[in-house]
Parts: sequence; structure tokens; C-alpha cells
Amino acid sequence: MLSLKECTDFCGLTDDEVQAIEHGAHVTPVGACALAQSAEEKPKECRQLLKYMHEYLEYVESHEDTRRSHEVHEAIQHFVSTHHFV
Repeated sequence: MLSLKECTDFCGLTDDEVQAIEHGAHVTPVGACALAQSAEEKPKECRQLLKYMHEYLEYVESHEDTRRSHEVHEAIQHFVSTHHFV
């Protein structure tokens, strides 16, 4: 059986990226990894994951958690730099 750490490493996601996708898509952490893996090289699916991440960012910002907001912004920037959107 694979651990969550092995799943995130395989997908190339950071913990913050997994958490943002997890909360935005309303899935488990392993489900977030599966979504990210299935989106590999698929621009439309990558844009959907980015949408989930932005939804989570909006949630964090609505709760005025500035530290977490900064972490999610960094996760989004990393995701954008490592995935294909066109």
C-alpha cells in the first residue's frame, strides 16, 4: 500500500497544493493526488484543479487567515509553474 507521502511525491505536488485541491474539490488527500495525476498533460483538467485551488484561497481569505493565505498563494504559483494550461 502507498502512503500519502508517496502519492504526493509521485504526483509532484506539495502538501499545500494537495490541501488546496482537496478542500476545493471536496475530496480526500489521496483523491486530490488522483485528480492531479489524471490531469497530467491535460490543460482543461489542470485549469479545473487551479479553479479548486482558487476556491480554497477564497475560503481562507474569507476567514482572514493571512499566514495560510500566503501559503496557498505560494502553492498556486508553484502549481502554475509546473503544469500545462494550454
